Amino acid sequence: MIKNTFLALLITIPFLSNANISITTSAGSNKELKIESTLNELVKKYDIDQWFYTSKVLVNEKARVPHSHPVLTMNTAKAYLESDIRVLSTFLHEQFHWHVVLNGKGSIDEFRGAIKREFPKVEYKRPLGSGDEGGTLTHLVVCYLEYRAMASLIGERDARALLESNPYYTWIYKTILDKQNHSKLDKLVQELNLTIFDQGSDVIRI
Repeated sequence: MIKNTFLALLITIPFLSNANISITTSAGSNKELKIESTLNELVKKYDIDQWFYTSKVLVNEKARVPHSHPVLTMNTAKAYLESDIRVLSTFLHEQFHWHVVLNGKGSIDEFRGAIKREFPKVEYKRPLGSGDEGGTLTHLVVCYLEYRAMASLIGERDARALLESNPYYTWIYKTILDKQNHSKLDKLVQELNLTIFDQGSDVIRI
């Protein structure tokens, strides 16, 4: 989506589709090592290589929240220390942010404009949304991809229950879990070049 010089340089780094991700910790604390271990076990347990858009992962106890850029970063909040499935869901969520940046169609304004045409009124104030309209529009697609991936891994019912329990992005998750919106979201995923199933060899990964 944002084809800038920084990404152009990153894309030159080779990425093997079945290669292990590189997980490092910031300080090597017990909590960081616990999340690192959890991620390694999840990679072994679930077939998620197809959703590795960035191979670099950092676990940082001091990170306020997990985030995707500039390096995919997981923190050590209690919710993640206590739930491997929540680690998996959040990890995939951040990977899908990379998918949007690397493979999403159009400029950021065009990308968000396409989503806004389908969802003209969004609730963006926290915890309903991400804090601003643009980020909330992007998260409608990212969270939908997260839901679809998790439903394929742990089943529809458990995926819905997990995402409904999140104390953040509450309007976003309610919206993407509403089956009446799925046709619109599926259409957007296709139009914006963000399919996550049966992906072609032209998908950019770094």
